[in-house]
Amino acid sequence: MNLIVGGTGFIGGHLAEYFFAEGEISKGIFRKGSHLRIMDQCGIQCIEADLMDRHTLHEPLDMVDVVYNLASPPPGRGHEEYVKFNKEGLGNLLEEAHEHGAKTFVHLSTLDVYGFASGSTIGKERAPSPTDEYQRSKLEGERTIAEFGKSHPELQVRIVRAAKALGSRDPTIVTPILKMIERDKVVLPSGSSAKLSVTHPKDAAQALLKAASSVGDWTPYQIKSFDVSVDELARALMEAGGKSAEVKQQGVFSGKSLMAQYTSEEIRAGLTLQEQDSSKKLAFSPAFGLEKVVTEVSGWYRKEPWVTKDLG
Repeated sequence: MNLIVGGTGFIGGHLAEYFFAEGEISKGIFRKGSHLRIMDQCGIQCIEADLMDRHTLHEPLDMVDVVYNLASPPPGRGHEEYVKFNKEGLGNLLEEAHEHGAKTFVHLSTLDVYGFASGSTIGKERAPSPTDEYQRSKLEGERTIAEFGKSHPELQVRIVRAAKALGSRDPTIVTPILKMIERDKVVLPSGSSAKLSVTHPKDAAQALLKAASSVGDWTPYQIKSFDVSVDELARALMEAGGKSAEVKQQGVFSGKSLMAQYTSEEIRAGLTLQEQDSSKKLAFSPAFGLEKVVTEVSGWYRKEPWVTKDLG
């Protein structure tokens, strides 16, 4: 039995779909007010819980073998929430997983822990160097998990660092681009012509599932699906959708992009992951490239065009 923590989010929803397709039986934790449509469609037993209240974790962790943790405050929430979640909340989840006899704890992290300030290529020798509170909290979360694994070896801990998630239902890059295409003017952050590594959420799901049965330790597995520029992505989405729009980089005369500040910084940083041993150790083979992503996104958007209606 699996427990998905964070299954109502963008990546978590894709993980639920992937596990359902693979025949994995899962429970899921949700917070009050979360949308449960995808979890329900995937036959996941949904249980309301709060990582800050250990008592609420007893029922969801009962009879669970593997915990998949994808829960995290998004960028922009502030230092106090990050510290609270990645210290107390994550600690509660690890302690309860251990006490309830879970065998494996798999955690999804991000390549953003390398920061946005010092170079764009992530090679084997480069060490994480976070540049803001969100990135520092993600790295601290990794360290919390690794330390717990060292002191409680009966709970196998695994960490997967994924490149920027990109696919249907993505609220940070894909949805703003679709909205701007509707307006016939796509304004992208400066640096949008540079390549960055991205991961389709179902490729991340594949890596998480493989990590659960891998033979290793708490050293993070680092993964990506492919490299692409946001400029290239925007043009591919237009072509796949049979639409055209003016594409410009943000400036005084071109207007403002609909993408959030953190996403703009992410694009400008252009973090690209070199091929690393971790993919071979996982036997990880990404199923998604640019063509498959834009085909999927275009099909999703034709079914649910309302997704862009709340963007400014």
